Amino acid sequence: MLVLLGIIGAALFYHAASPTEGETEITGTYRYEITLTTPAPLQNLSLILPLPVENGTSAIGEMLVGGDGYGVPENWSLAVTEVDGTPVLVVTAAEVLPRYAPRPVAVTPGDEPEEGVTITYSPEYSDDTPVLLPFRMGATVEAGTETYTAEREPGPIDTRHPLGAEPVLAPKHNLTTVSEREYLYTTPLFLHCDAPAGTVVRVTITLSGSNEWWLLGWSSNSYTDLITAEVPADGGWQTVAGRLVTGEGRYFRRS
Repeated sequence: MLVLLGIIGAALFYHAASPTEGETEITGTYRYEITLTTPAPLQNLSLILPLPVENGTSAIGEMLVGGDGYGVPENWSLAVTEVDGTPVLVVTAAEVLPRYAPRPVAVTPGDEPEEGVTITYSPEYSDDTPVLLPFRMGATVEAGTETYTAEREPGPIDTRHPLGAEPVLAPKHNLTTVSEREYLYTTPLFLHCDAPAGTVVRVTITLSGSNEWWLLGWSSNSYTDLITAEVPADGGWQTVAGRLVTGEGRYFRRS
């Protein structure tokens, strides 16, 4: 009897957790973010970075330049240009100072955090501000909403096979298939500025496309394109590594 009840319960849960054709809404979102971390002041910064590109254009790049992104410091200038026919993001700034912050303040479980706490940042490391923070800027683009149908994968974004179908970071050179879901590649990145000798700047560029829906909790599937680089402040053009991972998350049928 217990076994039968267990089987019935599992069947009911599976039915409740399965999408309903024509009813379950699935929303697609693209997210592009750049982080820059410097331990020392930078003067006359010039950066040229990969952008999400689809069909030879970068809608997200144009959004950032048009002021529709987030986190862009007031003294930074952005532009989109082309290098060898591929749109890239050009970032310039007369000065970039490091951002050091205090350590997080622990809150005892059950206690309310203090109101009106002011966090003071510093351009220099100290015992009071030992945590080096990155600058973050980027843009989020909604790809629309679809209702689930049994004939196709869930969502407006092709997260299983984004190459050739969705925006990916570009340019991509030496693209290598590591597995059915993972690719490695190289890409050019330019960084030049005046800085103390030996200064190394960390840059990350992340693009993700995800489909999300609610069925007894949030579910999603996604692809992620990531570039992480540590380059000398006077490095100029550098060849850096990237990684594209596809088909992450939940799908309703096999590929």
